[in-house]
Amino acid sequence: MSPEKIREKIQAVLDDAQVTMSGEDCNFAVEVSSAAFEGQSPLQRHRMVNDIFKDEFATGELHALSIKTKLPE
Repeated sequence: MSPEKIREKIQAVLDDAQVTMSGEDCNFAVEVSSAAFEGQSPLQRHRMVNDIFKDEFATGELHALSIKTKLPE
């Protein structure tokens, strides 16, 4: 899965998201900033992003995704 595809999938769900990425192959780290995280616990934020990639994890297209979330400054 390409970094561009990961960014597109996140922004399709969290349309105001700012996404910073690193990594390669099937292992990526993302930092996502979105107003949609307002009022959510860190665990809830992580799940919001992780749930976007359920199918990719199930098929092995994506093996690991390190997620950091924050509210916009």
